[in-house]
Amino acid sequence: MLELIILGSSAAIPIEKRNLSSVALRYKNHIILFDCGEDLQRRFIQAGLKFNKPLKILISHFHGDHIIGLPGLLFRFSLTDRSAPLTILGPPNLFLYLYLHRKILGLKANYPITIVEIDHFNNILTEYEGLDSEEPVNKIELVDNTIHETNRYYLKYSLVNHSVLTYAFAFVEKPRYGKFNPKIARDLGIPESRLWKKLQAGESVEFNGKNIDPVKEGIVGPERPGRKITYSADTAPCKELIELGKNSDIIIHEATFSERLAETAEEKKHSTSVDAANDALKMNAKQLVLTHISSRYQEDALKLLEEAKEIFSNTILAEDLMRITLK
Repeated sequence: MLELIILGSSAAIPIEKRNLSSVALRYKNHIILFDCGEDLQRRFIQAGLKFNKPLKILISHFHGDHIIGLPGLLFRFSLTDRSAPLTILGPPNLFLYLYLHRKILGLKANYPITIVEIDHFNNILTEYEGLDSEEPVNKIELVDNTIHETNRYYLKYSLVNHSVLTYAFAFVEKPRYGKFNPKIARDLGIPESRLWKKLQAGESVEFNGKNIDPVKEGIVGPERPGRKITYSADTAPCKELIELGKNSDIIIHEATFSERLAETAEEKKHSTSVDAANDALKMNAKQLVLTHISSRYQEDALKLLEEAKEIFSNTILAEDLMRITLK
């Protein structure tokens, strides 16, 4: 299962129905969190997210509406006997930000925690373990803007065009095998066992002295492309975001202003709903989600949706606690 949950969709100021920026991506047993706006703990509860699941948090930049909720969430983890690993990735000085909370406010991390600073200009990932040591444990050269990789997916970033150093992120699932056909497995005499798990993953197995290739035998269908989710963070239109988001299944794009305030958006290095729609077109995305909505549209945010849909029809307007599932 791959599911997106909008935890906060407002820009700069929380309003009654919109918290500040945060989006959760649920993938199998893992949660990936894009940004940590204020009062994120409460949204976790309302969304039914567990406080003791493997978690990765991606911080786009150091404006308060994208990071102020992070210390509170970490305090909550320390009060709930968390044991699952946590990795936080973001711009340089991310460790310093959390280290100061440790020293001044007593923030503790009695669970496995890794902080990774993405140094775009020196092409380095700097890793810290825990919140106590001031020295990094590792420095890794960045390759192809990939900041994390597992056997199922990888995470990429791109520098975008905002008033401070800001990153956009993409979740890219690796190619998947097709549907598993248990009848064919049984017809070949393979019992339901650990062998099935390997076959479902597209791996050949030895059974009764014979090598069985699940694709050739039709036990699993042909390989399918993985899914891709891109999160823009705050940005004016830029080619780097287009490149990162190419062929996304979903692009979650800030739409702080309507087209009527295009000059304000340009001045503040934000995007309008029309900018977001044009970006989605250029990316060849399948669906656009508008978020980071200015509080000035508290009563008429639908105008942003209408503007975008004139250009990119498969557009939806983010609402807090909205769930989007990719089958």
